[in-house]
Amino acid sequence: MSDVSIVTTILKETYTFLSDEDIDAFLSISNLKKVSNKTVLIKGGEVSKRIFFIAQGLIRGYFTNEKGVEKNIFLRQERTVTGAPNSLFNNIPAKYTFEAVGDCLLLEYTQEDFEQLSATNPRFTKMYVHGLHEVIKILIFRVESLIDKMPEERYEQLISTHPQFFQKAYNKHIANYLGITSVSLSRIIKRKLDNRN
Repeated sequence: MSDVSIVTTILKETYTFLSDEDIDAFLSISNLKKVSNKTVLIKGGEVSKRIFFIAQGLIRGYFTNEKGVEKNIFLRQERTVTGAPNSLFNNIPAKYTFEAVGDCLLLEYTQEDFEQLSATNPRFTKMYVHGLHEVIKILIFRVESLIDKMPEERYEQLISTHPQFFQKAYNKHIANYLGITSVSLSRIIKRKLDNRN
């Protein structure tokens, strides 16, 4: 199966309300990209109006703190969209760097092109709202988890709600995302395995 066929199938499954013509229109404004691990899609400090639909793979967004340590702000999974919100909405440099985790199959398009589609077709507006809902749910999940849960509880919550992270991301990225060290994550995983045996 070709990459275009794979992406088309994924779009139909993800956005069931889009017609075949809608999907063709969306593909016409998008660039299909296959990228490998650690490919930088948006570099922190640049203004970017690009949006990515993740057909396959995982993208992380991070910044580097004053001590030179990378801090993961988010992990974005398959069948979701991502982009630099402050650049998209305020036309200012991106705060975070967006990087592929493993191999990814992506559709890249611009906010302007997508808005033009939305202006004439309410189903694309629905697609946009669908993406916003997903982002808001993740944001609330992250905030509540970091405020109210201990590290082991955060791990359990993440593995129950987003098991695909553990299939795609490296433990160091998951640990960072959970706000713990890689050593702490390894200990939690070991305890869980020991308790099962």
